[in-house]
Amino acid sequence: MVGNEGGGDNPPTSHKRPRPEAGGGGTEMDCGDGGGGERFDYSPYIKPDYKRLYPENATYTEFKVFIEATNNKDRVGNKSPIYLNHIFSSEIKGVTAIQRINANKIAVIFKQYNTANNFINNTTFLNKHEFKAFIPAAQIEKTGIIRFVPANISNRELYTKLSSIYEIIAIRRFTKKVGQQRVPLQTVSITFLSNILPDNVQYDLFSYRVFEYVPPLQQCFRCFKFNHSARICNGKQRCSICGGEHLYKECDKPTEICCVNCSGPHLAISRLCPIKMKKILEKKNKITYASATMTKQLNNDIEFPPLSPPKIDSVHKPVNKPVHAFVNKPVSVNKPVHNVNKSKVVPPKEDIKAQIVANNDVLMALVQTLVELGNKGDNTPTTMNSIREALLKNFK
Repeated sequence: MVGNEGGGDNPPTSHKRPRPEAGGGGTEMDCGDGGGGERFDYSPYIKPDYKRLYPENATYTEFKVFIEATNNKDRVGNKSPIYLNHIFSSEIKGVTAIQRINANKIAVIFKQYNTANNFINNTTFLNKHEFKAFIPAAQIEKTGIIRFVPANISNRELYTKLSSIYEIIAIRRFTKKVGQQRVPLQTVSITFLSNILPDNVQYDLFSYRVFEYVPPLQQCFRCFKFNHSARICNGKQRCSICGGEHLYKECDKPTEICCVNCSGPHLAISRLCPIKMKKILEKKNKITYASATMTKQLNNDIEFPPLSPPKIDSVHKPVNKPVHAFVNKPVSVNKPVHNVNKSKVVPPKEDIKAQIVANNDVLMALVQTLVELGNKGDNTPTTMNSIREALLKNFK
């Protein structure tokens, strides 16, 4: 747990938390007002005793657990698949697949949430093979941001007072470095125990809109490429100033600035780099698209292809006038309707409408059928078949 210095009562874990008693709560909210009080602690505040596990109501088709070695020099992803298959199939129940993520990480996949959670807590197996197991945050957590939050509200107080339709598990306030101090900003990130973000969160009667959080682009401080860290980098050491193969502290050309990625006249870590800006934009678009897709799926708002048109029953006796008056070539009355060439291209709706309006016989048959249905006095239910039979009768 981070950010709980005072040893006060732990906040309840329900979605809506009661307001703390007057004078209670942790000392994190003590403010430096000139009277000797401590300044705010803007360290991230995380739900006490929180452990990332799959919830009981999870609806995933697979439950993924990441495995890394406790020794950073040991590469789990490079171990023999025969060895990995043997230890997991013989000692762990419920494993359906093992995937290599990278040299340092593999994913073990389960079919049920409880077997995945049991594996997380299986310290005997993990200690025996010097593994550490964890559920990827993207599987069960989602982080959003709220803006214009006064800096005199601490992370602990936000955790206590904010309420949402999804459980809140972490509060982090954005800060920036000014001189030798960290200055709090009015933007706060909130991590929810959910795959999607709520539209808003409540602070008493006040509603904050929740926005998508786009994490910073990861850049390696060894080779200065993107989307990996220096801990797993296999590239050469490069200088962020001149681009040479040495540390920036050892650079003997501090005035000859050259970006490693684009060869431009700026530092490799600069946001002026067009390649870096392109990567940031790609990351933002990817996260936004993934979030929209997840929301659409969870709301069952999935578009399905249109259904094929219903087949007309061929048991009805032939009529003198073609039923399909809107088709360019009338269907022969001597052939069953279901023998119509299915490869024929159906004309656009506008053409069909124009042809119906131009055909007086069709219009009269439709009007007469509607009048008969409207004047119908018996209690017989009106069905598709009865409407079709009445329409066909009026075409005679």
